Amino acid sequence: MNSLISVIVPVYNVERYLEKCVNSIIQQSYENIEIILVDDGSTDRSGKICDELSLKDNRIQVIHKSNGGLSDARNAGLAVCTGEYISFIDSDDYISEYFYEMFMKIFSEKNCDIIALKKGTDFWDGESVPDLAKNSSDYKVSYMPSKKALEMMLYQNIATGAPFKVCRKNVWDNIRFPYGYLYEDVATTYKLFFESPNCAIIDADIYAYRRRKDSIIRQEFNEKKMVCLNIFDQLISDNKLLDNGLMRAAESRVYAMTYSVFLQVPFKNTRVKEKLWKKLKSIQKDIMFDKSPMIRKKNKYAAWISYVFGMEVSYYIGRKFGQKGSMK
Repeated sequence: MNSLISVIVPVYNVERYLEKCVNSIIQQSYENIEIILVDDGSTDRSGKICDELSLKDNRIQVIHKSNGGLSDARNAGLAVCTGEYISFIDSDDYISEYFYEMFMKIFSEKNCDIIALKKGTDFWDGESVPDLAKNSSDYKVSYMPSKKALEMMLYQNIATGAPFKVCRKNVWDNIRFPYGYLYEDVATTYKLFFESPNCAIIDADIYAYRRRKDSIIRQEFNEKKMVCLNIFDQLISDNKLLDNGLMRAAESRVYAMTYSVFLQVPFKNTRVKEKLWKKLKSIQKDIMFDKSPMIRKKNKYAAWISYVFGMEVSYYIGRKFGQKGSMK
């Protein structure tokens, strides 16, 4: 199997990390790839580095555009890609040289349109860089209906983010990332699983996910994070999730996201805390009494603490003990 893979890399002010990221893609053992670097109005040297890298490898295409955010950059890549398969890589991360070889081997063996990586290999910026898989057979794979895989993702048993998935291009035909959103993956990637009956989950150390303290998600609260309420409403009102018996799983996912934002709000900003708290309360009992073995314990603990002690004590305990939902 030698199908073309389109690798879309949104780029914004990542001059410290960009070359390592792109080099890890260039050095793939599976060579039939096009690499689309979308410079999203960078104000550092990132745009220039993109151009320099394109001179070294004719598989690289560079798009320079005004700043529109991560969603807009990904959508720009989707608009021009020509591959039969689509992959996203974040520009401060890097991948094993066998990343695409593993994925394509699985695609060739089974009839599925989506393969999801169970998780990335996390590391904090400044820590030693983790080693990734050293051979193309160093993985485990599970095949299942996409509904089951989606349930696992909503319960955060596998990663949410777009970079942890490779899909046939047709899966993305009617799906785009919402412009200007934070938490865009929570709002988008679940839709992919409705476009294919079957899915594979791959468990391998092949994606190094860099955690940065200065990332937008981990920075102190700002009003842009209130888009979590729009995403909350989107998932809770999604009839496809309801019809497939996935509403409890969807509630678990948006509870984790919203609770995380709640804990970032400054102590004195009672108005915003109460707005988020109202959403959390609306599904609190569903989280408390969810009997699924997949629900995360920290979600249930947070819900019970909130029910027993109320908003301010829950806020204090959550801040003290770090009960924050993962954004991956």
